[in-house]
Amino acid sequence: MLKIPETLKKLELLDFDGKAEAFVEQKFLTPLLECLGYESHKDYEVIRHGDDNSLFKLKHPPVESGATKVKSYQPDYVPTIRKKMFWIIEAKSPKDVPHPFDLKYLIQGLQYCVHPEIQAKYLLLTNGKWSAVYDAHGAIFLDQDIYKPILEFQSSELLKRWEEIYNIFSVEKIRSTIERDLKSMYDKLCVSSLDKNYPRELLQIIGSSSANNARLIEKHVLKLNSDQMDKDGAEWKNAMNTEPADVIFLYMDFPIGLGKCAAQYFVEKSIDVGASITEVFSKLTDGYDGFTIFKKEQAFIGVCSLRWFAKDDHEKNKINKFLDEHYDAELPILTQVECAFLRYMRKVWVVSLYPALKIGVDHYLKHAPELEKFVRPPTPLSMTYEDEIEQHATIFERLKKLEKEQLEKMLKTLLYVENDIEDKFKEARSKLSGSETQMGGFEGYGVGGKHYAFKNILTHFSITPEDLKNY
Repeated sequence: MLKIPETLKKLELLDFDGKAEAFVEQKFLTPLLECLGYESHKDYEVIRHGDDNSLFKLKHPPVESGATKVKSYQPDYVPTIRKKMFWIIEAKSPKDVPHPFDLKYLIQGLQYCVHPEIQAKYLLLTNGKWSAVYDAHGAIFLDQDIYKPILEFQSSELLKRWEEIYNIFSVEKIRSTIERDLKSMYDKLCVSSLDKNYPRELLQIIGSSSANNARLIEKHVLKLNSDQMDKDGAEWKNAMNTEPADVIFLYMDFPIGLGKCAAQYFVEKSIDVGASITEVFSKLTDGYDGFTIFKKEQAFIGVCSLRWFAKDDHEKNKINKFLDEHYDAELPILTQVECAFLRYMRKVWVVSLYPALKIGVDHYLKHAPELEKFVRPPTPLSMTYEDEIEQHATIFERLKKLEKEQLEKMLKTLLYVENDIEDKFKEARSKLSGSETQMGGFEGYGVGGKHYAFKNILTHFSITPEDLKNY
């Protein structure tokens, strides 16, 4: 069942008496288009009359009595999907253009639809109070009266008629409506021939560019993903650039993401405001053994970053010594238990929780907007990731209160139960998609009492173990 936007209830209460065309455009059409999914993303933009790209000109206009100038066409609204135009809107003043609409307004709108640069299938003619939908192509293949609306509705009945309106015009449904008409067009072409092979040959002709179109779609989806990552990165960078160093330091309690992490921003901000290398180093490393594994990663990156600011030999030696002592060291017992909890929690969720979540995600995606379905769809991992981080923080606070003997006993228990679930985890993990297995990688944290990420961090900063020996 369609979720009816709350906006529609407000549109039903609009009073159009004595209003001008601008009222219809601003108060009725703009929110209506938003309800239909337009202007929610740059792929679903609306071209309005007066916009830079709203003027369409015929190179060879139709011959009319006394016509001496090239005809210019400027529809009121042209909703688009990836720059493709499927319908146009002509808005009229409710005080000047009553319903039923005069034929001249309909002809004007249909001329826009068949314009070579537009080629829209549908025309929505509206004065706000009344709206009529026409199929500009209906007379060609569907034996319809082009001057007869395929749908008429009043603003006062939007809720009741919304499913019909949504199925024709929404960004998610408009292709489905056109597909049915294409089927009728195909049938009409087929039965116009005496060649029994023609239906099959026609399908081959129609689908000859399918592989190329699929590649174009795939390329665009990759770009949308890249654009979203760039946007996320820009937002993160802006947040880091506007926060002071002491606030950025608090972000080091969270896992590192893509790009520059909080620790690197912390180092740069601290140096910029005049903090010494020694002060920054102390902030990054004091109490290091008691840090969470996430903060350890961040601090290790921070020290690697700080290494390039150090000029004094004493400072360099202190930094080198820290990195050398920790990049391949056995983790403190507290951190080993913490990592074992992270691994076990991820493995239990993959085995017991992900299958049920996957069913729910698959069901949702059948009816989800295209941007969610194909660009960055939800996964069981993305749905549980924040809960994992939150549970980790709670567990770590409890672990810090335990004695060493208690931690050692707990580690043995965790390693036992982790080993017991390992085969089931590997089987369940093999059924996950790539995007569900990458985020976090917590199932590999602290394996064997060491943490693989520290060596990777050194490599990222072009630091070799040999570089660290001189201190």
